[in-house]
Order: sequence, then structure tokens, then C-alpha cells
Amino acid sequence: MAQYRRDLFRIIEAALIGLFFVQAVRFLFGTLYAHLSSASLISLTSNPAALIGEPGIVDLLEVQNEVLITGLMLLLPLLSVIFGRLWFGPALVAIVAAVGRVFMTANGGTTLGVMGAALTAGAAILYLACIAVRRSGMVPVMLIFGIAGDQLIRILGDTADFTWGSNFLTEVTIAALALFLAAVLAAIFDNLTPSDEPKGEIAGWNAFAFGGLLYLQFAVFGLPNTLAHRVGLDYIDIAPFLIVATLLPLVPEIRNFTRQFLGMFDTQYRGWIWFLLICLLFVVGFRLTGTLAAVALIIAQFLLGLTWWWVIQPASGRFNFTAIGVMVGVAIFLLLSGADFVTFEYAFIRGIVEPFGSLLRAFRGLGIAVTLFALLLGCLPAVLARKRLPWKGGTFLATAAALVVTVMAGVLAYMFAQPVAVEHIVDKPNQLRIATVNLHGGYSLYYGMDLAKIAETIQKTGAQVVLLQEVDTGRLISYSTDQVAWLARNLNMAVAYYPTNEGLQGLAILSRLPIARAEGLLLSSRSKQTGVQFIQVLADDGQLLDVYNTQLSLLFSTSTLSVDDQAQDQDAQMGEIIAYFESNRSKAGRAILGGTFNHTPGTKIYKFLAQQQFIDSFQDYPVEKADTLRRVNNVPVRVDYVWLYCAAKDSPTCVHPIGVNVEILPQSSHNIAVVAVQLGP
Repeated sequence: MAQYRRDLFRIIEAALIGLFFVQAVRFLFGTLYAHLSSASLISLTSNPAALIGEPGIVDLLEVQNEVLITGLMLLLPLLSVIFGRLWFGPALVAIVAAVGRVFMTANGGTTLGVMGAALTAGAAILYLACIAVRRSGMVPVMLIFGIAGDQLIRILGDTADFTWGSNFLTEVTIAALALFLAAVLAAIFDNLTPSDEPKGEIAGWNAFAFGGLLYLQFAVFGLPNTLAHRVGLDYIDIAPFLIVATLLPLVPEIRNFTRQFLGMFDTQYRGWIWFLLICLLFVVGFRLTGTLAAVALIIAQFLLGLTWWWVIQPASGRFNFTAIGVMVGVAIFLLLSGADFVTFEYAFIRGIVEPFGSLLRAFRGLGIAVTLFALLLGCLPAVLARKRLPWKGGTFLATAAALVVTVMAGVLAYMFAQPVAVEHIVDKPNQLRIATVNLHGGYSLYYGMDLAKIAETIQKTGAQVVLLQEVDTGRLISYSTDQVAWLARNLNMAVAYYPTNEGLQGLAILSRLPIARAEGLLLSSRSKQTGVQFIQVLADDGQLLDVYNTQLSLLFSTSTLSVDDQAQDQDAQMGEIIAYFESNRSKAGRAILGGTFNHTPGTKIYKFLAQQQFIDSFQDYPVEKADTLRRVNNVPVRVDYVWLYCAAKDSPTCVHPIGVNVEILPQSSHNIAVVAVQLGP
């Protein structure tokens, strides 16, 4: 009985610290990115004193302290040589992580909040280094429960982690106290009932595998929204199955069955079979769409969960290098995450000495290559440890308990993942309000983030159709939140999403009208990949309305592309958009084209659209009020448009503007352009 109590408190302790670890890492990625970006822009601002009140403004010295403290926290695994020898060492570290997690929620995106998150993450990897040596079987438990817990919380929060807000401080404090109690009891029962478990170690290639698997869980497979957008499904269709697949490796009999299956193959090849099987599932999931692709990625997540047991190898020498191995693994994770970042932001790399600048810009479209490389790293122990299969069965009680937890988590995920209830609101018959806004990745000009304020402002416009550009749907630097799903569910609007970069960044349209058709087209570009999104909505008169949403290439000089080169890209893109428009016209013939065109009124493209029977809805609006893009050290300009199609005056296919407005949106670098339209004469 004492052994069961010991194991129970060990599991609770590992599960809670794993959850805190995952939450802290996701928080740190987004917050440090925002603070570093903000500080960089502030340093370029000619009059920093005028920025008081701007969302996202941070003090440069505080940002430097945040980065320094986070770096120091990543060195905490070195202390495992001390805490790992103490019978109460893991308990002390767990308590420190709990304290840091409370500070993180209590202080949010402030320096204290960042320090709390850094303390939590650092203490968690120190804890991992300690238990990897003393109770190695708890390492996969910690990481799997952490990922699954994060998934469940984000389903409740419409893909956002709502526990970061100070209004959940009480609940987070209770969870921290639960971790404190579990850690103390685990240490006591651990001391009373010593375990004869052999010592483990994370060293050599296992450290590389640790980093690769961390990247795969945080950036690719660990969230239902990231997988859903890869395969073109709604995240609520994937979420329950993904949580079950994440937790299923904890069932001892499942691990035992896997051992028997892989044991049928020759020791020389079974590691490669394991790696190639996961690769095959991954390629199917990334190259296809629909249910088959979703099933492939969910099975891949299950196999990756089993791969955690390969990371811990039996200690083989007098010296244990787990502390260094854990730090190497974290460094690999950060390097892979940096490569992932470049696959999205390659077009904006400037000021880097050649040939390194060109090398980084060549990461365009290489997201799948980065993931495959991480997969190879994650499977290295399976490939190299030919004589060892790390899985084994367990008692009936352990199997039954793990199955119950897995099924309950799946049921809860299914209950929480309810479809959005669309509110159909129309002011007057045959009238509609259209809005367009560039979300700038969810960040303000100086990198403050507040999706709730963005949703509130969109709601204030009364728009029934909202065109969104530069939306992120699960990237690490935007807190892994699916901004499209979050806005749609909080505004009670239907949504269509069209990815343009690596499946997790692109264009989206929110609608209170039924969406009858949704697709898109990638546009040719030598700079950042962009595209045009097309949907058809069913208007109240029973006729279809064609809606196009796009973002043209930016115009800025780089070492490889001049402004003229990118202007030529814009010309080509407009030609492709018009050709796409002509090929998709509905019988009603009514159309709207909106988005971020990255040019000002009177330019070549502006005149070209006017020649194609499109009407600039803001052409009679005061110029000084129509600006949509705010810029550092420059006057605002108008780059966001809502063009209305009218083939001939008084034609029944015409869409007429009957009112326009620009709604200020401090939470983005772009304001919202709003147009009220009349459908037909």
C-alpha cells in the first residue's frame, strides 16, 4: 500500500510540474518575443516620450534583465548534482516551480511575470534532470501529462491559455498548493519506501532526441489547432482524439504491446522502421487533407509519445551527464524553434552579413524539412540502441487507472469542444457591413497583444463579414493561440481560413452569413508568400455574394530584392487575383475585394483596379481620416481597402457603398476599415 501511495503522489507531482512547464515555456516564447520586438522598435523611435499609453511599450533595461534571468534559469539543471542526491531534492524543486507559476499568473506580461515563468521553466527542467536519474519512469509521465493538460485547458479557452490571466490567480494558487502537498508527500513516501528502480541518464544522442521531441510537441503535434490547419479541419474535430493519443502511451499494456510488435523486427532495422513509420504518417498528414491526414497525424502523436521512453537510457558509468544532456536538449529545442521562426519570417531578414542572410532567407517553405530533421533527432536513440526496447507492461491496477484517465480526458475534451453558435444579425434587407483588418499576428505596432480588445472593437463595428490578414493559428511566438478560432468563437461568427505560410499563418474571413464555398490561391512572390482567399456567402435575398480577401507583397528594400522588384510582384499578384476573380464569378455576379494591398491611393495598382470596374468605397471619404497603417517615425498611410464590384452603373450586380468608417484599433498596427453596402440597385 505504501508503494501505491508513493507512486500516486509521484505521478501527481510530475503531472502538475509538467503542466506548469509547458505553460511557462509557451508564455515565455510569446512574451519575450513581444518584449524584444517592442524594445527594438522603441530604440528606433525618434520621440520615445510620445509613446506613453501605446500598447506593448516596455523598458529596454527590463527586457535585458528578462533575457538575462531566463538564460540563467536555463542553467539550473547543473544544480541536479546537488538536489539529485537529496531525498527531498525533487520536492524542493517542485515547490520552487509552483511559486514561479503563481508569480507568472499574478504579474502577467510584466518583468515579474516573465521572471516567474522563467523560474517555473528552469525549476521544471532541474526537476526533470533530478528524476531522470532517480526515477526515470516519471520523465515521460511528466511531459505527457504536461502536454495533455495544456491541450485540455486550451480547448476550454478556445485555444488560448486562460489560466495566465490574473483573474485565475485563485485557481492557479490552488494548483500550486496541490503541487506543494503532492511534492511533500511524494518525498516522505519515497524516503519511507525506497525504490529499487535503476538509475537513468540523458546523455549523448539522447540529449538531441530530447530537444527534437520537445520541438515536435510544442510547435507541431502538441496542439489540435496546429494539426487541424495542416489537414483543413476544425480543431474541435481533432481535439478529443489528439488528447487520447497523447495520453495512451501511459497505459502499460499499450507499451507492452508496442514492445512485442517492434520486437518482431531485426535489431539492426527496428529503430529505422520506427523512424520511417512516423515519417510516413507525418508526410501523409502534411501532404493530404481531410480525415485520412488527421488520422495519420494523430497516430504519429501517439508514436511520438511512446518515443519519450527512448530518451532515458540506463546509467552506464561512474559519472552521470544528465544535467549537461538536459541543457543540450533545451538548446536543440531553441535552435529548432529558431529555424521554425525563420520559415515564417524569412522575408524580413535584413542587416545580416552575407552569405548568412541569404542562407536564412532560403528557409522559405522548409517547415516540413525542419520537422523531419526534428523527427530524426527524436528517433536517434531508437535507431542507435539496437538491443534495448524501453517499454514494459505493468499491473492490472496501473493499466486500468491509466485507461480511465485517458478515456475521461477524451470525454471531457469532447464535451468542451463544442461548435461555435453563429449569430445571424442583419440591420436592413439587402444591406451589409464589411470590415477589413490586418491583425499583424495579433500584435499592436509595439507588440502588445489583447485579442479580447480586438474582438470588442470588431463587435463595435457591427460588421457581418470581416476580412482578416496576417493571422496566426498556433505559432510559438503568438502564444500558440489560434487567433482565427478564438475570434470566431468569441464573436459567434462562422469562419473560413486560408493558410499561406506553413499552415499556421494566413488569411481568414469571419461571417454571420452562411458560407457556401471557401477556397483560395497562393500568389507568386519573391518576397513573403501571400495569397488570395475566396468565399461565397448566402445573403438575405437568397443570392450569393463573392468575397475576396488578400494581402499583397510588402514594399521594402532588402539585400536581394529592391522595392521595384517587389512592385513587380504586386503587379503580377493583381493580375492573378483578377484572373481568379473571373474564373469564380457566381451567377449573381456580386463581388467584394478587400484586404491589405500595401500601396496608397493613386498608384498603378489602384488605377488598375478602377479599370476593372471596382469602386474604392473610401474614394469620397476625407483623406486625413482614411489612414489605416500606423508606422514608426512616419505618418500613417492608407493601405487597406474594400473594393466593390460594379460592371455597369445601375446594374443589378453592383455593390454600392452607403457608408464608410475607419475604426481605430490600437491593438494592431492597422485600423479597421468598415463599409456599409447596398446589394443591388
